[in-house]
Amino acid sequence: MTTHRSDVDKGVMADAAPLVLESRRFGRLECPPDALLTFPGGLVGFEDLRAYALVAPESLEPLAFLVACDDPELAFPVLPASWAPPDYTPEFPPEALRAIGAGLDDPVELLLVVSLAPDTGTLHANLRGPLLINPATRIGCQTVLHDAPYSLRYMLTPG
Repeated sequence: MTTHRSDVDKGVMADAAPLVLESRRFGRLECPPDALLTFPGGLVGFEDLRAYALVAPESLEPLAFLVACDDPELAFPVLPASWAPPDYTPEFPPEALRAIGAGLDDPVELLLVVSLAPDTGTLHANLRGPLLINPATRIGCQTVLHDAPYSLRYMLTPG
């Protein structure tokens, strides 16, 4: 069951009450406005889902989950880009910054979608499809770095 708020889709988070989501994995989630993110273009393969809650269970820190507001059973595990190798310095096209309402000198947050390899139990990060987020507007986009030398499945090591 999902409680939908149209202002989530618009990136408007003013003084709204928490959004309540229910999922089998996370149970009842009360998501404050500052935990809500809007991806106007969706995520790769999930273009129709634009509103997400960033859920960060303390027991799994620094791992967090992007939970789709319109389908709370769908959640993407993410890590801050600080978990990428030190030489990870992706260049974003100007249209990606415009899409999130950020200028060249504005601070942005960068998240990496991660996956767990079921056969080895190792954690891998997608360095080619980072999530770029404007913390001021809570609007984000997934940028696919086609010509970059980064891995789709960079193996993370405990640090």
